[in-house]
Amino acid sequence: MKKFALTGVSISHSKSPKLFLAAYSNHFDYSYELMPASSAEETIILFRKNELSGMNVTAPFKSDILQYVDWCSDEVKIIGAANVIVLQNEKLCAYNTDAIGVSDSFIHSGVELKNENVIVLGAGGAAQAAIYALKQARANVFCANRTEEKAEQLAKKIGVSFLPTNNLNNRLQEFRLLVNTLPANADLYHKFNLHKHNVVLDANYNECPLREKATSSNANYISGLSWILYQAIPSYFLFTGEMPDIEAMKEFLKSQK
Repeated sequence: MKKFALTGVSISHSKSPKLFLAAYSNHFDYSYELMPASSAEETIILFRKNELSGMNVTAPFKSDILQYVDWCSDEVKIIGAANVIVLQNEKLCAYNTDAIGVSDSFIHSGVELKNENVIVLGAGGAAQAAIYALKQARANVFCANRTEEKAEQLAKKIGVSFLPTNNLNNRLQEFRLLVNTLPANADLYHKFNLHKHNVVLDANYNECPLREKATSSNANYISGLSWILYQAIPSYFLFTGEMPDIEAMKEFLKSQK
């Protein structure tokens, strides 16, 4: 039996276990469960104690987890965050599939990224992955965040532009794409309005304040369920070495809308 899990804080609502079950419904040698923890260090202790083969990592451990692994992929080194830990040859190896989740969400929605102006809201692990993916796709990326110092530091670190929040609403018409990684209760949402030419990719899929803004302005809204799907496909392949049942995963997520 190969055992896998999702770790993080406040993960009781996560769809990952059922999504994994849909992905490998014919495999009885795999299990996937929720494994909440209070720190990145505790996640590693639990990983070893429960003899896991792989683990998905969510907020707030995506960056802190790196100090406890043995090896990081190239994209993890650049992004500075991981959402997948796999035990390979007795070593804990860190990967990031959040970046693929961003680019594939846009691509499968018919959105070309090259030369597009994009705002990324947030400065955490998910935002860093989004910026990396968008840069790889040759988009023009701007970073904005509630704590502007964090956004400015991140923009400088990854080599993108910083956008002060007091300019967000005035400049939004210059941008077609927006990626949101902020929590649903963030106070930044009231500072801007969307326009009908905007395409929004949201990391959220439960409470989604931007979905209402997108609907009222006739903007194109891509749910966080899309991001979940397209990061999960390579994630589950890293776990098992087998491609998951993508159609079954899509059907499950469709039932959650």
